[in-house]
Amino acid sequence: MKVLLVDDEPLELVNLKSILLSYDPSLEIFTAENGMAAWSQLEKNQIDIVCLDIRMPGWDGIEILKRIKHKWPHLKVMLVSAYGEFHYAQEAIASGASAYILKPVIPEEYVAAFKKMYEEIQSMKNEQSFILQAAVEGWLQEDTNEEYVNFLSLPIQPNVVVIVKIKSAPQPDKGEWDAEFCEGLQNVIPVPHPIKGDWVYLMRSKDSDTQEIKEKLSFLKMTLAEKFQGIEWMFGVGEVVQSPAVLKKSLYSALQDTQNKDESIIQQCLDYLSSNYASSITLTDLAKVVHLSASHLSRIFKNNLGVTFVDVLTKIRIERAKDLLKNNDLSIQFISNHVGFSSPDYFSSTFRKLEGVSPSQYRSKKDDTYPCS
Repeated sequence: MKVLLVDDEPLELVNLKSILLSYDPSLEIFTAENGMAAWSQLEKNQIDIVCLDIRMPGWDGIEILKRIKHKWPHLKVMLVSAYGEFHYAQEAIASGASAYILKPVIPEEYVAAFKKMYEEIQSMKNEQSFILQAAVEGWLQEDTNEEYVNFLSLPIQPNVVVIVKIKSAPQPDKGEWDAEFCEGLQNVIPVPHPIKGDWVYLMRSKDSDTQEIKEKLSFLKMTLAEKFQGIEWMFGVGEVVQSPAVLKKSLYSALQDTQNKDESIIQQCLDYLSSNYASSITLTDLAKVVHLSASHLSRIFKNNLGVTFVDVLTKIRIERAKDLLKNNDLSIQFISNHVGFSSPDYFSSTFRKLEGVSPSQYRSKKDDTYPCS
């Protein structure tokens, strides 16, 4: 469950966060000190519950509430105010708030209001889970209509299907897997239960080309390998369709895509590069590992991921560098050498090109981020 706390008093944010974590330590809590920052968090993260202070500079709580309900009507919002005037409560409820409490916050009242919203969300998710499962299984049989899709009230309008085949046993916990998978891919809805043994995901893509999705999935395999050790899996990406009503086409093409033999070759390459990125590796070296010619391997990368071998290796090195930058005791030069760059200057210029900031700026930005649980 993801929660966003919004208050212009930093100490109050700490207090509210402490209260909620005492109730449920597993909550993932984000914070913001004004309306603009809150909106940024809402657009980046799939928040379930928002707790808003009413009196803030810029957008006040009522204004943010109205904006939230316009764009994300399903979100639960609690308003907190140090002002006891009844008209604030009236306006809050009229604008769609699920709860309204006064400062100073009494922990028991705060938790009671939060618990009520929490339980409503769980009930709603269970109901949506059942409807979504039935809907997707219906799409497998025949095309549906726009009205039926709109009835589902999905947070996104999916236009492409991704299929995951888990090849190892035992399988990972699907709830844990879905959480990590959706965070890495974004704009994706997991279908609650397997369909004919496959794990199905509905995704929204802005581009009709699926190369970027395949590239993200390839790198996601490396990320998930750390958390789900020993799990072997492959993916298939369907065609992007014009309407969610005809997702069946995307699902069938995703099934066909899982038969693509090139993916196993790409996975061998990614596994090798993940273990040897610090070394001086050429395309010819990698081609020998998978017993192909360099030109053939180059075509496989380009046709399936839309990128070159150098792009892939550079991306892996930069991702490893980002992890190392979390340790302030490590110098930029050390990190540059450790991830396989020929010089700190080349490392810094490449890092800036891919991330938009220098390694030092990236490190400072991470240090300034308010910690979330």
